[in-house]
Amino acid sequence: MEARRYESVVVFNPRLSDSQIKDEVKKVEALLASNNAKVSSVDTWGKKEAAFSFNKQKFGYYVVFNYESANHEAPNALQSVLRINESVQKFQTHLIHTKVRKFKGNPKRLQNPRSEGDDFEYGVDSYE
Repeated sequence: MEARRYESVVVFNPRLSDSQIKDEVKKVEALLASNNAKVSSVDTWGKKEAAFSFNKQKFGYYVVFNYESANHEAPNALQSVLRINESVQKFQTHLIHTKVRKFKGNPKRLQNPRSEGDDFEYGVDSYE
């Protein structure tokens, strides 16, 4: 099987100390390693203000985990553990696609933006 790349953003409770945050990050890394996932980077954004409050908290401690796994159940295992962890406020996992699209949008429109029979002109009122 081919390894897939994932990104998980975890928001921890801002009331946790720095040592508690480090312990939680080590637990997540150990969980991913036990599910045969290779952690490529851990990016700690620190304490940030959220756009909306959750669990009556306006702030959260953000940590981003980037990892690869041939075991496609690794993100599900991570989510099931994060869901019951009381120090985690929110989390979200994304599959990172490696495909690159050649065209963004409709390729026919890129070749010919206006059709030949189009009588519409921008800026001209045609209600007369």
